[in-house]
Amino acid sequence: MAYRVIGVDVDAKKDIVLNSGAEHFFGLSEDPVAKAKEVTGGVGAKALLVCSGSNAAYAQALDYLRWGGTFVAVGIPEGPPVSLPNAFPAVIMAKELMLVGSAVGNRQDAVEMLDFAARGIIKVHSKVEKLENLEKIFHELNDGKMQGRVVLDLS
Repeated sequence: MAYRVIGVDVDAKKDIVLNSGAEHFFGLSEDPVAKAKEVTGGVGAKALLVCSGSNAAYAQALDYLRWGGTFVAVGIPEGPPVSLPNAFPAVIMAKELMLVGSAVGNRQDAVEMLDFAARGIIKVHSKVEKLENLEKIFHELNDGKMQGRVVLDLS
């Protein structure tokens, strides 16, 4: 879509986000909403994907968007359901926001994503771990230290 990518995550993930193709990265310790608005000329993002399962990520999601922006919920938040704090009908209408949920992609989405990967537009960051390391993996996930994805070797 030719969008310029801004990554927002825990500070420890800066390198992996930038190495994955983001043009900018803002850590959670530095008011990422203000920083994102700064690099978008003060207007905010045209589109926002929340891939995290963190309710905190969803809590400020709509604050990033400009007028006519699109919010896409991808990550499934942990714990009991929590409403989006700033999803007031008046704000959604005034800013003409579009809110979209996406649980999975379709076959065409998969073909396009594989093409992006083949052309080097996106980079995959993964490692293979033995099943006996599962507890360590969950601790890394819980502590926000996981870099990329883990493939479990069940052999």
